[in-house]
Amino acid sequence: MDSKQLFLREVHNIIKEYSEVGEQLKQPPEELSWEEFNLTESEINALDAQKFTDESISAIEKIVRNNIMGAFHSAFCLLDGVSDPVSENDEGIWVGLKLEEKQEDEEDEEFLHDELYSSYWDWHDLNNKDK
Repeated sequence: MDSKQLFLREVHNIIKEYSEVGEQLKQPPEELSWEEFNLTESEINALDAQKFTDESISAIEKIVRNNIMGAFHSAFCLLDGVSDPVSENDEGIWVGLKLEEKQEDEEDEEFLHDELYSSYWDWHDLNNKDK
């Protein structure tokens, strides 16, 4: 199997895994994997008050899975250069990004998975500057 197909199949595994939120809805965690998104006491109490059924959990997980799939699709459209970022770059032209299969002897200085969390604060500040 080629690398692209292997990557896409793994993305579908990730989407499925991360959409399975039933147990978190029934027993909300006090702390999430990233502190910024921890639930408040009133949010936890609101979830505790719900009477989740197998059917309601299934429906919620389908909605979450659909939303995650949409997020990946939008991100891939940006990478492919078929959609433009909301904030344009300095040149005003978006041509996408090229991701290449990494060779064993290559070392990358920057990793997207690391930059995702650090870039959150730039995004947060930009989108909340009027609040």
